[in-house]
Amino acid sequence: MVIIIKKLKKMKNRYYIIFLLIIFTGCGDFLKNLHIKDKEFSMKTNPYKGTELKINGYYYKNIDNEYSRVFIFYESGVRYGGSVLHTSKEIENTLSASDFTKKYSDKREYWGPYEINYDKLKFEFYTNIGNMWCTCFAHCVILNDTTFTIEKITFSKTGEERKDGFKGEFHFKEFYPKPDSTNNFIK
Repeated sequence: MVIIIKKLKKMKNRYYIIFLLIIFTGCGDFLKNLHIKDKEFSMKTNPYKGTELKINGYYYKNIDNEYSRVFIFYESGVRYGGSVLHTSKEIENTLSASDFTKKYSDKREYWGPYEINYDKLKFEFYTNIGNMWCTCFAHCVILNDTTFTIEKITFSKTGEERKDGFKGEFHFKEFYPKPDSTNNFIK
């Protein structure tokens, strides 16, 4: 009888293990569907020559009394920022520091392509979910040449809306010279 009970427990444990493997495999497929290989954006960079948004400086959104989120748009169609939070008082010192390019060029979550069509701004960026890199789109509305609002964030590959993110209104501040746009993810 004891032997039968032990065999049943072993079988029961096997079923739990099989059940857990099925669940983890399903989650892996979900994450794999969001994953886009390293250095692959679905958007391409196109030079920006328009007047819908000023690009001779940076855009910022105060997160709290201490930090701001910053974006820089370049004529080449490259965008910097988003994930990085700068101390509000030190934004310009950080952007003009001689080691800016060296410090941020290897950080994939800070770079991506953007495009502007009339009053719509869209940019793509890397994000890390469960130790897997995937890309998302920020869908924005341009309110005037110095203000835009991020209205929603979607996963690039699936189009599914992402509930978190950095939505809100960003304001322009003229700044010269902008840091170099050299990075290791968009050539």
